[in-house]
Amino acid sequence: MDKENISDFSGKCISMRLTDLECSHDLHNPRFEYQGGKLFIVGEISVGCSESGWNAGHIGAAEWAQVRSYMLFDGFTAYTKAIKVSESYYENSEEKNS
Repeated sequence: MDKENISDFSGKCISMRLTDLECSHDLHNPRFEYQGGKLFIVGEISVGCSESGWNAGHIGAAEWAQVRSYMLFDGFTAYTKAIKVSESYYENSEEKNS
């Protein structure tokens, strides 16, 4: 991706899967930055993206070349709504399997 064709994800939330990792990495208000000659996506780590919440509100980054897939949400409200749907699904699955 060259500097002129970088997408503007400001105000959105992104949930990414990185190469060789099964967990997602979620950022709010992401932006692209070149660091050390590599393109990174940088943003605030969203509330609810880890069970303990230890990293919520801090700045996180991922090298864009390592992103294998992503989902883009219109904003934090849409992101939290999707998280609740996911949590409900897994709670219901656990109840059925007990």
